[in-house]
Amino acid sequence: MTKQRDYGTTKDIVTRLVDEAGGVKRSAFLLERAVSRLYELCDPASPDHMSYDFVRKLTEFCGATAAAEDLAALAGGVFMPIEIGDGDLPHIAADKAHEHGRVTTQLFVAMGDGDVSASEARDLLKQVDDELRALMAMRAKLASLSKG
Repeated sequence: MTKQRDYGTTKDIVTRLVDEAGGVKRSAFLLERAVSRLYELCDPASPDHMSYDFVRKLTEFCGATAAAEDLAALAGGVFMPIEIGDGDLPHIAADKAHEHGRVTTQLFVAMGDGDVSASEARDLLKQVDDELRALMAMRAKLASLSKG
């Protein structure tokens, strides 16, 4: 895609979704549409928009996350893909339980003194995200087990 799209606009999100799904040709094939139609749906000058059904198909079949990230942000949240295999969960959960106290202490000390550098914030954010992924993976596993 060569046309400039304003960041965060619907056309930008759709373009990122198509790119994540493998590009225009692959997306057109998956959606059973002409390549020219996909270019049109991504074109900021076109009044046409991609249907939610198409968004769901590209998200489901390709694992594209652009739409989920955008919708989560619009709803005031964050979308965080979980990529931990079932076999790893008990080991990761045990490691994270030991690490949780240390990371929480670092986080509260850093936030409490109000002097957090950009580098320190990035390091803490990565650690918090790793913990959240592990916790949410465990939650997803428990939710599937609760359904019998």
